[in-house]
Amino acid sequence: MPPLDESDFRNYKTMEEFSKSLEGNKYLHSIYLKAVNHPLRREMLVMVNKENRISKKELLKKLMDSHILDDENIFKYNMDFLIKAFCVNETETDGEVFYEITQSGKVVEYL
Repeated sequence: MPPLDESDFRNYKTMEEFSKSLEGNKYLHSIYLKAVNHPLRREMLVMVNKENRISKKELLKKLMDSHILDDENIFKYNMDFLIKAFCVNETETDGEVFYEITQSGKVVEYL
């Protein structure tokens, strides 16, 4: 059997879906570790965790003002990764995007 990759799990939307198989669990664990161990993503998690809920605009400004980030495309890629790893939830209120820390994302309190 060939190794599984991201395309095998593209339709999974919840942690419960991943936990239905050993392969799903392994994949989720792998992306979770990549999410929280990456320096930029970890800094993003720290900032979201500090606020619990922060607007995209405010988070992006803080990252840029701190010279942690200078490209919005890099922000988008890394935030999408954090969302995919269930570390952050994305919500929208009155047309504005907000990020909220999840229980899994709170691991940054211990790193």
